[in-house]
Amino acid sequence: MGRLDNIIKRNRTKRFSEKALSSFVIGGIILLILALAVFTDLGKPPTPDRPPAPPQTQSHDHHVDDIKLWRQPAKPK
Repeated sequence: MGRLDNIIKRNRTKRFSEKALSSFVIGGIILLILALAVFTDLGKPPTPDRPPAPPQTQSHDHHVDDIKLWRQPAKPK
């Protein structure tokens, strides 16, 4: 083996380890992003501080979540 063969051999081993290292780093970053996306709850609405109110009895006024539901009065003929 000559001097040129030694140089080529030395350069090939370094290049493979650099590629492998960069592949592991990029793969680790992708896995970290996926893990954070799966285990975070940023899309969920906040939990209410107070428990929900008990259901009320029916009355003459129709209400849903404090919004009064009504019909438009009929036009006189």
